[in-house]
Amino acid sequence: MNKLALFGFIALSICVGAEEVEVAAANDPSYYSSQRASDSVSTPNAVTLASAAPLSSNGWYIFGDLLYWHADVDHADWAFKNDNTTATAIAGPNHSLNFKWGYGFRVGLGANMDYDQWDTNLYYTWFQTENSNAVGTKGAQSVEDLFGIASPFTQGKIDWRIHFSVIDWELGRWFYVSKHLALRPHIGIKNAWISQNVHTRLTKGSDKFNSRSSNEFWGIGGTGGLNTTWNFFTVGTHHFDFFGDFAGALMYGHFDIDHREVLTAAVTSGFHPKHLNRNLMVPMLQGIFGVSWDTGFNCNRCHFGMRLGYEFQYWWRQNQMLINELNTASLVSYNRSLGDLALQGLTIDFKFDF
Repeated sequence: MNKLALFGFIALSICVGAEEVEVAAANDPSYYSSQRASDSVSTPNAVTLASAAPLSSNGWYIFGDLLYWHADVDHADWAFKNDNTTATAIAGPNHSLNFKWGYGFRVGLGANMDYDQWDTNLYYTWFQTENSNAVGTKGAQSVEDLFGIASPFTQGKIDWRIHFSVIDWELGRWFYVSKHLALRPHIGIKNAWISQNVHTRLTKGSDKFNSRSSNEFWGIGGTGGLNTTWNFFTVGTHHFDFFGDFAGALMYGHFDIDHREVLTAAVTSGFHPKHLNRNLMVPMLQGIFGVSWDTGFNCNRCHFGMRLGYEFQYWWRQNQMLINELNTASLVSYNRSLGDLALQGLTIDFKFDF
């Protein structure tokens, strides 16, 4: 229901904006040709900065991004192998997870509005990544589990998967502050689903230990930011720019946490704590900077642009799974990871105004 209500509200705002553009164009044939005015328009009570929105016939635009990102998580160290079995000093390699680079996408739809030349858009971002790591021993070597769930052990493997899915709605306005610099302040709503799943398998002799943890986050909240375009070269209808976009959000978040352990030995035992869910305020920051090219065609009734940039997103408090466990017959204790999630990588953006 949350997804359907959000989609309905945002789709309605985009349709209303597009209808305003069409009505304005029908009543004033010069409407679109005035969008690239180079001087500010003054009114008796205010000064309106000239719109920097691209020209188009109907005021609609679509865009799509190809993402090539990498993820980093806190507390990704999971095992330590003691190679120094003959000396009193402990020495050996640390084992941690380094997530693979992976592909994702972003698609969106927007409209330029007649009301004060605002624009509104709705877009969806999807990304998924995973990593595995294994460790083994020989002779008197041993491995310590840094999560605190089963130490020491002789063989082990861990799999960690992340699924990132976000819907954004924005309301903004492009305007010139100088001949070659345009800004777009914007506000909006961000709705996010971030899933992290960890599967750990450890072996010591004939004993086998299996642990599964899931961290399912859903959050929604207000966003705000600023897009910037710095034109450094123009030839004909072709514009070449530097750009930098920055935004942040403060979200109400719900974490659905599940943790299960099973030890298969002479006597099978397990550990499954309940009521681990949490509601937390979650902040995030994002930004992208790079170079862009755009041009108008079909007598400036249409517009096409392409951007190549490096994007980053930082999400606080994303890992609420359990660490530093102590689980015995007489005592159970553990801590929350409280780890952050960072995403970064290349973004190629294509935009078409029509």
